[in-house]
Amino acid sequence: MAATYKVRAHNSSTESDNRIHSDEVARRYGFRGGLVPGVTVFAYMTRPVVERHGAAWLERGWAEVSFAKPAYEGELLSVGAAAPGGKADGGAAWTCTNEAGVEVASMQAGIPVSAPAPDPRASIAPAAPLTERPEATRDSMRIGEPFPALSWNPTADDNLAWCDDVRDGLPLYREGLLHPGLVLRQANFVLKNRFVLPAWIHTASRITFHHALRAGTAYEVRAIPEEKWERKGHEFVRLYVAVRSGERVMAEVIHTAIYRPRTDPPQQGTG
Repeated sequence: MAATYKVRAHNSSTESDNRIHSDEVARRYGFRGGLVPGVTVFAYMTRPVVERHGAAWLERGWAEVSFAKPAYEGELLSVGAAAPGGKADGGAAWTCTNEAGVEVASMQAGIPVSAPAPDPRASIAPAAPLTERPEATRDSMRIGEPFPALSWNPTADDNLAWCDDVRDGLPLYREGLLHPGLVLRQANFVLKNRFVLPAWIHTASRITFHHALRAGTAYEVRAIPEEKWERKGHEFVRLYVAVRSGERVMAEVIHTAIYRPRTDPPQQGTG
Protein backbone atom coordinates (compact mmCIF):
# COMPACT_ATOMS: atom_id res chain seq x y z
CA MET A 1 0.00 0.00 0.00
CA ALA A 2 1.27 3.45 -0.90
CA ALA A 3 2.57 5.77 1.80
CA THR A 4 0.13 8.33 3.18
CA TYR A 5 0.32 11.73 1.50
CA LYS A 6 -0.01 14.63 3.93
CA VAL A 7 -0.84 18.22 3.00
CA ARG A 8 -1.78 21.36 4.90
CA ALA A 9 -5.21 22.53 3.66
CA HIS A 10 -5.37 26.01 2.17
CA ASN A 11 -8.49 27.98 1.28
CA SER A 12 -7.42 30.26 -1.58
CA SER A 13 -11.06 31.08 -2.47
CA THR A 14 -11.97 33.41 0.40
CA GLU A 15 -12.70 36.22 -2.08
CA SER A 16 -14.43 34.07 -4.73
CA ASP A 17 -18.01 34.51 -5.91
CA ASN A 18 -18.95 31.47 -3.84
CA ARG A 19 -19.23 33.05 -0.42
CA ILE A 20 -19.36 29.66 1.31
CA HIS A 21 -15.56 29.95 1.27
CA SER A 22 -15.66 33.11 3.42
CA ASP A 23 -15.74 32.78 7.20
CA GLU A 24 -18.63 35.20 7.69
CA VAL A 25 -21.03 33.59 5.23
CA ALA A 26 -20.05 30.00 6.01
CA ARG A 27 -20.84 30.59 9.69
CA ARG A 28 -24.36 31.70 8.73
CA TYR A 29 -24.84 28.25 7.26
CA GLY A 30 -23.64 26.51 10.39
CA PHE A 31 -19.98 25.91 9.55
CA ARG A 32 -17.14 26.99 11.80
CA GLY A 33 -15.41 28.92 9.01
CA GLY A 34 -14.89 29.19 5.29
CA LEU A 35 -14.83 25.85 3.50
CA VAL A 36 -11.75 24.71 1.58
CA PRO A 37 -13.15 24.11 -1.95
CA GLY A 38 -14.06 20.57 -2.89
CA VAL A 39 -11.99 20.84 -6.06
CA THR A 40 -8.99 21.67 -3.86
CA VAL A 41 -9.56 18.58 -1.70
CA PHE A 42 -9.93 16.55 -4.90
CA ALA A 43 -6.64 18.03 -6.12
CA TYR A 44 -4.92 16.86 -2.94
CA MET A 45 -6.33 13.36 -3.43
CA THR A 46 -5.06 13.11 -7.00
CA ARG A 47 -1.44 13.58 -5.93
CA PRO A 48 -0.79 9.92 -5.00
CA VAL A 49 -2.91 8.74 -7.94
CA VAL A 50 -0.75 10.65 -10.44
CA GLU A 51 2.40 9.54 -8.63
CA ARG A 52 1.25 5.95 -9.14
CA HIS A 53 -0.01 6.13 -12.74
CA GLY A 54 1.80 9.16 -14.18
CA ALA A 55 0.58 10.95 -17.32
CA ALA A 56 -1.46 7.89 -18.38
CA TRP A 57 -4.09 8.72 -15.76
CA LEU A 58 -4.35 12.31 -17.02
CA GLU A 59 -4.83 10.96 -20.55
CA ARG A 60 -7.43 8.25 -19.97
CA GLY A 61 -8.08 7.80 -16.25
CA TRP A 62 -11.18 8.35 -14.17
CA ALA A 63 -12.03 9.31 -10.59
CA GLU A 64 -15.18 9.47 -8.50
CA VAL A 65 -15.03 11.60 -5.36
CA SER A 66 -17.59 12.39 -2.66
CA PHE A 67 -17.25 14.83 0.21
CA ALA A 68 -18.46 13.91 3.68
CA LYS A 69 -17.20 16.74 5.91
CA PRO A 70 -15.65 20.17 5.33
CA ALA A 71 -11.93 20.84 5.32
CA TYR A 72 -10.77 24.11 6.90
CA GLU A 73 -7.79 26.40 6.47
CA GLY A 74 -4.64 25.05 8.11
CA GLU A 75 -5.85 21.51 8.80
CA LEU A 76 -3.35 18.74 8.16
CA LEU A 77 -5.02 16.30 5.77
CA SER A 78 -3.90 12.73 5.12
CA VAL A 79 -4.61 10.95 1.84
CA GLY A 80 -4.14 7.20 1.82
CA ALA A 81 -5.07 4.16 -0.23
CA ALA A 82 -7.97 2.44 1.50
CA ALA A 83 -8.03 -0.83 -0.46
CA PRO A 84 -7.38 -2.28 -3.89
CA GLY A 85 -10.28 -1.72 -6.22
CA GLY A 86 -10.22 -5.24 -7.64
CA LYS A 87 -12.09 -4.07 -10.74
CA ALA A 88 -11.49 -4.44 -14.44
CA ASP A 89 -11.09 -0.66 -14.67
CA GLY A 90 -8.14 -0.75 -12.30
CA GLY A 91 -9.83 1.33 -9.65
CA ALA A 92 -8.47 1.76 -6.14
CA ALA A 93 -10.03 3.46 -3.14
CA TRP A 94 -8.57 6.51 -1.43
CA THR A 95 -9.61 8.43 1.68
CA CYS A 96 -8.82 11.91 2.95
CA THR A 97 -8.96 12.42 6.71
CA ASN A 98 -8.26 15.39 8.96
CA GLU A 99 -6.11 15.53 12.10
CA ALA A 100 -8.99 14.26 14.24
CA GLY A 101 -9.25 11.16 12.06
CA VAL A 102 -12.55 12.30 10.54
CA GLU A 103 -13.06 11.30 6.91
CA VAL A 104 -13.37 14.43 4.80
CA ALA A 105 -13.68 12.72 1.40
CA SER A 106 -13.47 9.35 -0.31
CA MET A 107 -12.46 8.57 -3.87
CA GLN A 108 -12.15 5.75 -6.34
CA ALA A 109 -9.70 6.25 -9.20
CA GLY A 110 -8.07 4.18 -11.90
CA ILE A 111 -7.46 3.60 -15.60
CA PRO A 112 -9.97 1.54 -17.60
CA VAL A 113 -8.84 -1.42 -19.70
CA SER A 114 -10.79 -0.08 -22.69
CA ALA A 115 -11.58 3.59 -23.24
CA PRO A 116 -15.28 4.48 -22.91
CA ALA A 117 -16.96 6.43 -25.68
CA PRO A 118 -18.01 9.99 -24.82
CA ASP A 119 -21.64 10.53 -23.86
CA PRO A 120 -23.75 11.71 -26.84
CA ARG A 121 -24.76 14.75 -24.76
CA ALA A 122 -21.27 16.14 -25.33
CA SER A 123 -22.37 16.99 -28.89
CA ILE A 124 -25.56 18.85 -27.94
CA ALA A 125 -25.23 22.51 -28.90
CA PRO A 126 -25.00 24.91 -25.96
CA ALA A 127 -27.48 27.71 -25.33
CA ALA A 128 -26.78 31.23 -26.54
CA PRO A 129 -24.70 33.48 -24.25
CA LEU A 130 -26.70 35.33 -21.60
CA THR A 131 -26.99 39.08 -21.30
CA GLU A 132 -27.86 38.69 -17.61
CA ARG A 133 -27.63 35.68 -15.30
CA PRO A 134 -30.78 34.79 -13.33
CA GLU A 135 -30.74 33.56 -9.75
CA ALA A 136 -30.64 29.79 -9.44
CA THR A 137 -34.03 28.50 -8.32
CA ARG A 138 -35.88 25.20 -8.63
CA ASP A 139 -37.89 26.65 -11.53
CA SER A 140 -34.91 28.15 -13.37
CA MET A 141 -32.82 24.96 -13.05
CA ARG A 142 -34.39 23.15 -16.00
CA ILE A 143 -33.51 19.50 -16.54
CA GLY A 144 -32.19 18.73 -20.01
CA GLU A 145 -31.78 22.39 -20.99
CA PRO A 146 -28.19 23.15 -22.07
CA PHE A 147 -26.26 25.96 -20.42
CA PRO A 148 -24.36 28.60 -22.39
CA ALA A 149 -20.85 27.37 -23.12
CA LEU A 150 -17.93 28.58 -21.03
CA SER A 151 -14.76 29.49 -22.91
CA TRP A 152 -11.62 28.39 -21.06
CA ASN A 153 -8.11 29.29 -22.17
CA PRO A 154 -5.72 28.06 -19.46
CA THR A 155 -2.16 29.33 -19.65
CA ALA A 156 0.98 27.76 -18.24
CA ASP A 157 0.97 30.46 -15.56
CA ASP A 158 -2.64 29.62 -14.63
CA ASN A 159 -1.71 25.97 -14.26
CA LEU A 160 1.38 26.66 -12.16
CA ALA A 161 -0.53 29.08 -9.94
CA TRP A 162 -3.11 26.36 -9.30
CA CYS A 163 -0.37 23.82 -8.57
CA ASP A 164 1.14 26.24 -6.06
CA ASP A 165 -2.27 26.76 -4.40
CA VAL A 166 -2.77 23.01 -3.97
CA ARG A 167 0.86 22.35 -2.98
CA ASP A 168 1.47 19.99 -5.88
CA GLY A 169 5.00 20.12 -7.28
CA LEU A 170 4.92 17.07 -9.56
CA PRO A 171 7.18 17.80 -12.54
CA LEU A 172 4.72 16.75 -15.26
CA TYR A 173 2.59 19.82 -14.54
CA ARG A 174 5.64 21.99 -15.29
CA GLU A 175 5.68 20.33 -18.70
CA GLY A 176 2.24 21.68 -19.66
CA LEU A 177 -0.19 18.99 -18.54
CA LEU A 178 -3.13 20.60 -16.75
CA HIS A 179 -3.73 19.67 -13.14
CA PRO A 180 -6.91 17.55 -12.77
CA GLY A 181 -8.19 19.78 -9.99
CA LEU A 182 -8.06 22.76 -12.34
CA VAL A 183 -10.02 20.75 -14.91
CA LEU A 184 -12.70 19.76 -12.39
CA ARG A 185 -12.94 23.36 -11.24
CA GLN A 186 -14.48 24.28 -14.61
CA ALA A 187 -17.62 22.34 -13.64
CA ASN A 188 -18.16 24.94 -10.91
CA PHE A 189 -17.37 27.79 -13.28
CA VAL A 190 -19.84 26.67 -15.96
CA LEU A 191 -22.54 26.57 -13.26
CA LYS A 192 -21.83 30.11 -12.10
CA ASN A 193 -21.56 31.19 -15.75
CA ARG A 194 -25.26 30.25 -16.02
CA PHE A 195 -26.67 31.44 -12.68
CA VAL A 196 -26.19 33.88 -9.84
CA LEU A 197 -25.22 31.66 -6.89
CA PRO A 198 -24.31 33.54 -3.72
CA ALA A 199 -23.29 30.29 -1.99
CA TRP A 200 -23.14 26.69 -3.13
CA ILE A 201 -21.60 23.45 -1.89
CA HIS A 202 -19.86 20.87 -4.07
CA THR A 203 -20.83 17.38 -2.84
CA ALA A 204 -19.53 14.87 -5.41
CA SER A 205 -18.07 14.43 -8.91
CA ARG A 206 -17.09 11.74 -11.35
CA ILE A 207 -14.50 12.77 -13.94
CA THR A 208 -13.38 10.81 -17.00
CA PHE A 209 -10.42 11.85 -19.12
CA HIS A 210 -10.46 10.98 -22.83
CA HIS A 211 -7.33 12.98 -23.75
CA ALA A 212 -4.68 14.88 -21.81
CA LEU A 213 -5.51 18.56 -21.35
CA ARG A 214 -2.67 21.01 -21.79
CA ALA A 215 -1.93 24.65 -21.08
CA GLY A 216 -2.10 26.92 -24.10
CA THR A 217 -5.10 25.17 -25.65
CA ALA A 218 -8.57 26.72 -25.99
CA TYR A 219 -11.41 24.69 -24.47
CA GLU A 220 -15.19 24.95 -24.40
CA VAL A 221 -17.08 23.75 -21.32
CA ARG A 222 -20.67 22.62 -21.86
CA ALA A 223 -23.19 21.59 -19.20
CA ILE A 224 -26.70 20.15 -19.01
CA PRO A 225 -28.65 19.57 -15.76
CA GLU A 226 -29.64 15.91 -15.58
CA GLU A 227 -31.39 15.77 -12.20
CA LYS A 228 -32.49 18.06 -9.37
CA TRP A 229 -33.92 17.26 -5.96
CA GLU A 230 -34.52 18.60 -2.47
CA ARG A 231 -33.19 16.95 0.69
CA LYS A 232 -33.33 18.31 4.22
CA GLY A 233 -34.03 21.81 2.92
CA HIS A 234 -31.12 21.82 0.45
CA GLU A 235 -31.67 22.15 -3.30
CA PHE A 236 -29.35 19.80 -5.24
CA VAL A 237 -28.46 19.58 -8.91
CA ARG A 238 -26.46 17.03 -10.86
CA LEU A 239 -24.86 18.30 -14.06
CA TYR A 240 -23.45 16.55 -17.07
CA VAL A 241 -20.35 18.53 -18.10
CA ALA A 242 -18.18 18.11 -21.20
CA VAL A 243 -14.83 19.82 -21.76
CA ARG A 244 -14.19 20.04 -25.50
CA SER A 245 -11.35 21.15 -27.75
CA GLY A 246 -12.82 21.70 -31.20
CA GLU A 247 -14.69 18.49 -32.05
CA ARG A 248 -12.82 16.39 -29.49
CA VAL A 249 -14.30 15.58 -26.09
CA MET A 250 -11.37 15.89 -23.72
CA ALA A 251 -13.04 15.17 -20.39
CA GLU A 252 -16.49 14.55 -18.96
CA VAL A 253 -17.80 15.25 -15.46
CA ILE A 254 -20.91 14.26 -13.56
CA HIS A 255 -21.00 17.07 -11.02
CA THR A 256 -23.28 17.30 -7.97
CA ALA A 257 -23.78 20.43 -5.88
CA ILE A 258 -26.14 22.04 -3.41
CA TYR A 259 -27.00 25.18 -5.35
CA ARG A 260 -29.35 26.57 -2.69
CA PRO A 261 -28.26 25.49 0.82
CA ARG A 262 -30.60 26.01 3.71
CA THR A 263 -29.33 28.05 6.64
CA ASP A 264 -27.64 26.18 9.50
CA PRO A 265 -27.22 22.93 7.47
CA PRO A 266 -25.68 19.71 8.63
CA GLN A 267 -22.00 20.00 7.76
CA GLN A 268 -21.68 17.97 4.57
CA GLY A 269 -19.83 18.65 1.34
CA THR A 270 -17.01 21.10 0.84
CA GLY A 271 -18.04 23.73 -1.65
